[in-house]
Amino acid sequence: MKKILAAFLSLAAISFAANVQVLAPTGAEFAPDAPNMVQSIVRASVSETGNTPVESSAEIQLRTSVMTMGSSFVVVCEQINNGTIVGSGRQKANSIDNLDYAIDWAVKGALANLAAANANAQGAPQNGNYANNGYYQEPQQNVVVVVPAERYEQRNGDPNDNFAHKRPTRNYVSYGLGAALWHNYDFVEKSCKGDSACHEKYDTDRTWEQAFVFHYARIFEVIPQAAMTIVNNMNLSFGDEWEWHETFLLGGRFFPSTGVVTPFIGAGIGLGIQTDSHYYDGDEGFAIGLAGGAELGIIFFRNSATQLEIGFAWDALWDGFESFDRRFGAGSAYIAINY
Repeated sequence: MKKILAAFLSLAAISFAANVQVLAPTGAEFAPDAPNMVQSIVRASVSETGNTPVESSAEIQLRTSVMTMGSSFVVVCEQINNGTIVGSGRQKANSIDNLDYAIDWAVKGALANLAAANANAQGAPQNGNYANNGYYQEPQQNVVVVVPAERYEQRNGDPNDNFAHKRPTRNYVSYGLGAALWHNYDFVEKSCKGDSACHEKYDTDRTWEQAFVFHYARIFEVIPQAAMTIVNNMNLSFGDEWEWHETFLLGGRFFPSTGVVTPFIGAGIGLGIQTDSHYYDGDEGFAIGLAGGAELGIIFFRNSATQLEIGFAWDALWDGFESFDRRFGAGSAYIAINY
C-alpha cells in the first residue's frame, strides 16, 4: 500500500512540475563570460525548485536582470506566465563572490508559487518557510512575491574590511581619430656662431604644425568615480617636413559624476618617441625619453557597454632621461568609441 501511495505522490509531483523557459539574462556585462555564467546558475536554481529549465518556448518564462548599484549587484528575477508577471524575486549581493547566492534566492523567490505546488504534491507542510525547511508558502493567485534584499557577508575575513569586498572592473578598449597641433624646440649650433652659412644649416626655430592623431586606450574602471588608463596618442604630420610624435602613458581618470553623460579629467606619465625632419642633423630630430600628458573630455552613454568619447589631450616628450632642454609637445582633439 505504501508503495502504491508513493507512486501516486511521485506522479502528482511530476504533474505539478513545470517547464520553465530560461531567458538570456540582461545587464550581465561585468565579464565576457558573465551572461553564460548567470544563465547556468539560473538553470541550476530552477532545477532545485523541482521544475525543469528549458531553452525552447514554454508557457512559463523566467527573466533575469543583473544591475550594478555602486559596488553591489542587484538581481531581479521575474516569472512570466502568458505575458503576465506572476512572481518576482529580488536580491542584493555586496560582491561578485556572493552573486551566485543572490541569483539562487532571486530565482526561488520568483518561482515560489511553483515550488509550493511541487511541495504540496509531495505531501510537504503547507505553511513552511523555504529558508528554514526547504519550502515556500503558496502565494495567492497573481500576487507578486518579492524577496527582501539581503547583504551577504564574506565567507572569510572581516565583513567590515573594505579590502575583502571585491568589485568587478569594467574594461574598455578605446579607438579614436582626430586632429593635433604639434611643436618642436629651438635649436642653435653653438660651435659655429661666426659662420652665417653654418647657422642656416643648423639653426632651427620652434615650429607649430597641424597633424593627425590616432588615439588608443585601455580603460579600467576600478570604482564608478575613477579608472586606471593606458593611453597611446600617435601624431603624424605630412606637410613640407615629416613628423612623428607618439607617447605611451600610464595614468588615471577621475569622473565627477556617474550619469549617462559624464565629464572626466586625467593624467599620465610614461615614455615617448619623436622623429622630426626639420633639423639638419638627424640626431637632433630624433628623441626617445620621458613623457607626460593630461586629458579632459566627455563620455556619452556612460552606463552602456559601448560608449562615445570626445577628448582633448596634451602630450609632452623630453629627449633623453637627464636633460629637459629639448621638449616636443602636441595638443590633440579626438572622437573615440569605447567598448
